[in-house]
Amino acid sequence: MGRVPVCRVLAAAALVLPAVAATPPATHAAVRAAPGTPAAAPRTQVGATATQVAATRPTATAPRAVVQLSGVSPAVVAPGQKVVISGTVRNDGTTPLVRPTVRVVAGTLPNTREAVRDWAVQAGPAQGDVVGTTRLAGSVAPGTAAGFRISLEGIASRRSDATYGAVPLSVESADTSVRTFAGFQRIKQYQPLAISWAVPLTLDPDPDLFAGTGTARETAWTSALDASSRVTRVLDATQDAPVTWALDPSLTPGLLPAPVDAGARGTQELRLRTATEVRITQEAQRHSPWVLPDTDADVGAVASQPGTTELFPDLVRRSANVAKGLGGRSDIAWPADGTYTSRAESGLRQLFRVPPLAAQVTSSSALPSGPTGLTPGATQRSTTGLPLLAYDDSLSSLLGRTTSGPESVLSTQQFIADSAALLGELPGTAGRSVFVVAPRSFNPDPEATRRFFDVVQKLPWLTPTTTTAQLAAARRTAPTQVAPVTRPTTPSASVSKPVLTPARTAALEQTLRTVRGVAQIRDDGNEFARTWTRAAEQLASTRWRSAPTAWNTLNGRVNAATRQTTTAVKVSAGTINFLADSGRLQITVTNDLNVPVENVKLTVEASNPRLQIDSQPSILRIGPHSRATVNVSVTALAAGLVPLRTTLTTPDGTVVGQGADVQVRVTPTGNWVYLVLGGVAALVLVLGIVRTVRRRPSRSAHGHGADPRAVEARR
Repeated sequence: MGRVPVCRVLAAAALVLPAVAATPPATHAAVRAAPGTPAAAPRTQVGATATQVAATRPTATAPRAVVQLSGVSPAVVAPGQKVVISGTVRNDGTTPLVRPTVRVVAGTLPNTREAVRDWAVQAGPAQGDVVGTTRLAGSVAPGTAAGFRISLEGIASRRSDATYGAVPLSVESADTSVRTFAGFQRIKQYQPLAISWAVPLTLDPDPDLFAGTGTARETAWTSALDASSRVTRVLDATQDAPVTWALDPSLTPGLLPAPVDAGARGTQELRLRTATEVRITQEAQRHSPWVLPDTDADVGAVASQPGTTELFPDLVRRSANVAKGLGGRSDIAWPADGTYTSRAESGLRQLFRVPPLAAQVTSSSALPSGPTGLTPGATQRSTTGLPLLAYDDSLSSLLGRTTSGPESVLSTQQFIADSAALLGELPGTAGRSVFVVAPRSFNPDPEATRRFFDVVQKLPWLTPTTTTAQLAAARRTAPTQVAPVTRPTTPSASVSKPVLTPARTAALEQTLRTVRGVAQIRDDGNEFARTWTRAAEQLASTRWRSAPTAWNTLNGRVNAATRQTTTAVKVSAGTINFLADSGRLQITVTNDLNVPVENVKLTVEASNPRLQIDSQPSILRIGPHSRATVNVSVTALAAGLVPLRTTLTTPDGTVVGQGADVQVRVTPTGNWVYLVLGGVAALVLVLGIVRTVRRRPSRSAHGHGADPRAVEARR
């Protein structure tokens, strides 16, 4: 009996001893221990007490800690200053986190933009020095979060390879981490970069905005422009920032040439659109607005397409009115995908006739890099002399990520590191500049974005400037023989393929002609044209790149509106017997619409020479759910069946109705008819004479000397 416990003890010792031998020193165990274990690290360790820690593989545990940062302050630390990192640990698991430990690991990386991007996207614990730790006082229940705050010392002196820049940091708890950066500067040994900003103000891709009716339309405009809308958030986030607005004129309908569909009186749509226009107009002077082509037309898609277009130059022309009202300019092209090619530039010049093209916004990745792979500057000029304003793809993507508080903190700190690495490419070169833009779908958290701008404005290696100043510098830049001729090598993930193919562009032009044509014959033509012309023009917008299905929906509604007219006004089919050499045919045209139609022209053509059309019918006006009969003068030339081709058109020649098969059986009379009729008449005359003669009495019947009057009297 006593041997069994001894065996069990020996077996347990055999299992425990290898684990004890593999156990790291106490300090290492404190850093990597799971939350709540007795070996957890002390509450704080900073500065000289940093400990080397190796990256560990995440372990599967029931509690799941998620670290989120709420602040890194100051943005750029000087020697002797502390960096304070604050945030929360959230428990996404099913069991409590017992006194979780949060640690900060300082890594090392080259002072390059690629290294900054690589650090930011990595996950899991990092290799480096533990520069600070803290342990939360209590447990974190599932579904809840607890805050932490860690002060770090000596950050400004951690890098010996640079006197300014950023230190990579990993904020970790258990097996989860958040990668970020802390800016520092010991000595100013550089020429600052000039920085400018541009933010688009555009509508969402919602077909109900212009093709909805009733409640659906009201709801769409409420979502697009009310206090919680994306457009309002962009306005709130940028109202005090030194940014240029790139404006879709659809947001300021009162500044567009009339007529334009701005919403019916007394509707929520009209109130919201008016309030938005007033706000934009009042604040525009602080933002040097660029007015995009009306509807934010996708000039980037059309510029490289073969053929010509009437719609897009017209959309460009209209924006000049809005620019005049806002004190801005409308001669700058901003293709959605940031492309630049010599062919596209030629196409843009064809679209920008009035006003002529003055500059283009493009992606820096579309331009040739320097001899050692350096990032192109913001101010460029094409070989044809067109000023180019090249936005930095990496920094622009960070502005677009300011959609929430935690995400904004990370994007702000990465912006600090990335801009410092950009400066480090040519730190001693004066006159360098950088241009940063938001995507057209920018959906910021206003408060977080304002903090982002506040931090970036205070970076010592960035000097604020304006897009106006940068465009002036681009005009002075000497053209280079190394012409930018490619598309962006790293296109933004937020930019989708264009929906406007060459076939769709041509179909859109035809749709607009049809809308205007059917409006000419409808009794409510002004309202019809105002509503559906504007809806059709919106199909040219860039916004549908992110919602091609919504483009299909809007296109279907516009076509359905025109089809309602073109199918409701039609010629009645039938067969007509025409028994004459010449005369009039009667053809019936029906109107199944709820409104009258007028100025409808019916054109009749014979499909073969048996029947000649002598004159066309007069212009028609037909009441709602009514019909009209028209007379067509014709001449029969030969007997046989003649199909008639009928066409209904508007005054401008737009085909608006459905033709019908009208069959005419032609039987011309000819000269033999008159001979027969003459013969019949002669025969009747002869028969009448014969009858009269046969009925006349002879003299013998009354005797000689009889008085004829007496005989007549007796009758």
